[in-house]
Formats: sequence, structure tokens, C-alpha cells
Amino acid sequence: MFPLASIDVLGKVGVYVVEIFIGFLFGYALEISGFNNAYLLTGQFYFRNGRVIKTLFTAIIVGMVLIFGAVALGILDYDLIWVDPTHLWPGVLGAAIMGVGFVIGGYCPGTSVVSSVTLKKDGMFYILGGLVGAFLFSETEPLFHYFYNNTTNYGRVTLMDVFHTNAGVVVVAIVIMALLLFWLNEVLVKRFGREDSAPHPLPKQWPIGAAAILALAFGVWAVQPSLAQMWTRVAPEKAPLLEQYQVQIHPGELVKTMNDHTINTVIIDVRDDYSYNLFHLKWTRHIPLSQFPEALPELKKEAKEVPLTVFVLVSDDEGEATAAWKMMAATKIPNIYILSGGMNEWITIFGEEDMAEGLIFEGATSLDNVEALNFYFAGALGDRYRASDLNSDEFAEEWLETLKFTPKIKLQRQQGPV
Repeated sequence: MFPLASIDVLGKVGVYVVEIFIGFLFGYALEISGFNNAYLLTGQFYFRNGRVIKTLFTAIIVGMVLIFGAVALGILDYDLIWVDPTHLWPGVLGAAIMGVGFVIGGYCPGTSVVSSVTLKKDGMFYILGGLVGAFLFSETEPLFHYFYNNTTNYGRVTLMDVFHTNAGVVVVAIVIMALLLFWLNEVLVKRFGREDSAPHPLPKQWPIGAAAILALAFGVWAVQPSLAQMWTRVAPEKAPLLEQYQVQIHPGELVKTMNDHTINTVIIDVRDDYSYNLFHLKWTRHIPLSQFPEALPELKKEAKEVPLTVFVLVSDDEGEATAAWKMMAATKIPNIYILSGGMNEWITIFGEEDMAEGLIFEGATSLDNVEALNFYFAGALGDRYRASDLNSDEFAEEWLETLKFTPKIKLQRQQGPV
């Protein structure tokens, strides 16, 4: 699956050849698009032409359709692609500085290189100014370090995260926006263009190209995989872990992990409100199974930002927890486990004091194929039982001396750039 581990597959020389080839194509595309000419580049701001807008947005929507189409088909792993972290206010300030510089100087850093290669003096002086600016910034960097590294640092944020939707919807929306922008630009150029502006109207075949890219965008939307399809892709690797009981951890191991302060233990209770309110562990997150798909992006983000995180899924037995485990496995969240036997096993082991006090009673039985608590309760006390709170070193040591279990938790890092 892409991206390839380039150096291992191609070797260093092969990687250099590919990089040079890509760089050549990129420079060639900029040159033939007229990006070596400051007059043409600044024309977008004065509505003299729309060459820059058309070129950039065409590249964006074509690349976006290909990337997310490949992701949807399972060819490309999006988690392995580096996405620049979002530093909101530093980004706003940087964009403002570059925007003003672009209008005044006529170039961005990349186009100034293209211009200088074609021996344009303004491009060469622009590069010289950029080098001087970079030197001055490097010498004064401590003054700005905290601002541009830590201020409003939101990490990896995509439009899918912001709008809580899938990539297909975002792809279609951006393609439609780009096509409308092309049309609007044509209207503005005709309205405000000057006589010395070289005409660059849309070609007569533009409706065919627009229809094709729009159809591909809707195709990307249509082939977005469901959680069930994503599970099917990873099932050959993950299903044996369930079948061989490698991810179902003993309650004693959960107690041990809860009290290991080097690990961020996240216990997720996927039961309905009724069972959760009757009895649940202290410090758990309640995410009912019906709402679990919506919670996956945040859980995945947490796993990435806090590497030493272990997720333990809890239900009355194991059925609902297993269903949630499959969803997390399908989205490639690491370090996910299931509480063996669920709350029923937990209460059986740790509920002796609560039973002695008349708070919990044995005797309830689950119906066939219906997951439920096998106990009666004096009231819906939630986490106010003795058995609900074993998150203390004293009680952990007391229980761990008597419990025998085989440790199964093995910490793994989430794949992808950090």
C-alpha cells in the first residue's frame, strides 16, 4: 500500500532520480503556465487575467480527486501522508506577510525561482531579498519561537475534521467551489480587464472538462467505504486477534494498567444508558455503541497525540465491546483491547464487598443473544460502588497479589508522521 518506503524500494539513487524528475515537471509546468512573469502573476489581484487561479485550483482539484479516490479504494493510506499542523494565528500572520509581498514584488518564493532561471532580474532580486529575510529571521528566531510553534497549535486538522463529514463530501464541495470560481473570474476579467491584458478565455471544451472532474468528484463520494467495508479490508490481519483471544484482557490486567501512571488508560463503556447508570467503572467515558462511529475521529486524534494511550472497551459481556473494537480496528487506531467477560466478570471478581452490603445481588440472567448484566442492583448508583473504583495503588496491589492472568497489552505507536 502507498506511500511506499521509497528509500527501501528504490534505493537512494532511485529516490534522487524520482525527485529530480518531479522537480523538473513542476518547474516546467510553472514556466509554461506563465508563472515566471510578475505582470501575469499579479494580474489575478487586478482581474487582468485568471491564469494563476485556474492553474492552481486545477492542480488542487485534480490532485485531491486522485488522492482521495485512491484512499477510498484502499490503494493509498491517508494516515501515512504528512499534513502540516495548523497554527492558526501564525498562519494568518504569515499569509498576510506573503500576500502583501506577492502583490508588491509580483512573486511567491517558488515563482521567483522560475523567474530567475529564465534570467529575469526582478526574480533574482526577489530571491536575494528572501535570503536576507531568512537570515534575519534565523538570527531573531528566539523572539518568535513560542508564537509560531505554540500559539493556537491545533495539530493535524482537515476539513473533514472541521465539518464532521467524510472526504467525499469535501471533495465534491471544493470541486464545485473551484468551478464557480473559474466562472466568476471570467466575469470579472471581462468587466475589469484592461486593454493591455492578454486575453485568456476559457477554451470551448471547458464544459467537458468541468463535467469530467465533477463526475470524478461525485465518484469519490460514492466509493467512500463504510465502516463495514473498512473492517473487511483489515479483517485478515485483525480477525485472528479476536479469534485467538489476544485482545481480551483479564480484569486484573485492567486494574494494573489503570494504576500504571506512565500509560494513558482510556476506558470506554459502550453500553446503553440503562446499564451504564446501574453500574459502571469510575473515570470511564460513556459512548453508547449507537453513537460510536461519530466518536472515532476524536479517538484517533487522541491516539496520535498521546502515543502511550491504551483503549479498553467495556460492555456487559463482550459482544458490544467487540463490535466497537472492530470499528476502531477498521480505522487503524492502535492499542485497543476488550475487557474479558465485561462488567459481569468484573463484578464477579471485585463485587464481593458490594454484595455483602446488599447493593448488588446475584441471580439475573441474560436472555439468549441479548447482552445484559447478570446481577440485580439496589439502585442506579453508577460509579458509587466499591467495585467501581479500583484506581488506587493500595487496592491495586491488594488485588494483583491474588489474581493470576497472562498480560496481553503490548503498546504500539500509530502509523504515520507525528
